Amino acid sequence: MSAPGTPMPRSRLVCCLFALCLPLLSQAEQEEFPPLVQAFFGSLMLDDQSGEWEDLEGNPVDISFPSAIPSGGVEAEYTYFVTDYFKWGLNSGGSIGWKNSDTRVSGTIGGDTGANIRFEFDNSLFLGELHLGGYVRGYMGPNVSLYAAAGPMIMYGQHRVEGDHIANGSDDLDYGKDKDSSFAFGFYGRTGIDYQYSPGQHVGLSLRYLNAEMDFEDTVGDLDIRGPQFVLTYSQAL
Repeated sequence: MSAPGTPMPRSRLVCCLFALCLPLLSQAEQEEFPPLVQAFFGSLMLDDQSGEWEDLEGNPVDISFPSAIPSGGVEAEYTYFVTDYFKWGLNSGGSIGWKNSDTRVSGTIGGDTGANIRFEFDNSLFLGELHLGGYVRGYMGPNVSLYAAAGPMIMYGQHRVEGDHIANGSDDLDYGKDKDSSFAFGFYGRTGIDYQYSPGQHVGLSLRYLNAEMDFEDTVGDLDIRGPQFVLTYSQAL
């Protein structure tokens, strides 16, 4: 500790000044590059989604999932570098999607002489994800910009089945639990075009892509959540 009247060491003085100015620098940076928040809504198109029940005595039954799941979410772009035509920084956000559909599948138990089984049930799939990556945005003119972003994500999914089955010549059949959930790591990508119709306000179109593998062990086993998401967007600078 310095004695009374002794000048403060230069390094400590610089640190103190920097600590005092840091909130002002952060505020100035935020005012210069305000974050852009984007809301989007559209449809997630899953690729080749099917599962199998594995407890029909060695004769699994294929189960088709909805190919188009309504979904929406929010993105945020935090800018750290700017040039005359580009800016880039961090992109964070998340989305949710859900769809319920009536599903009918059939199978047999016991080979050629076994019973015919027909399932009729509600097949619902819920997906939620959070992601963090990098983005770049380029300006094609005063009001038009193109952007792209990509990075890792964490996804939560829940699969639920509710309904009955009809079995000929057989007693009641237990086809497993009616609900299961899973967490998985994956990656996301997004690209799109924005039109600025008013200062700080944009509308546009975007193509997103999600990829993760969910494990619904108590219902249909492994399920690849993979496919494009076509959305309409509204963006505003905060």
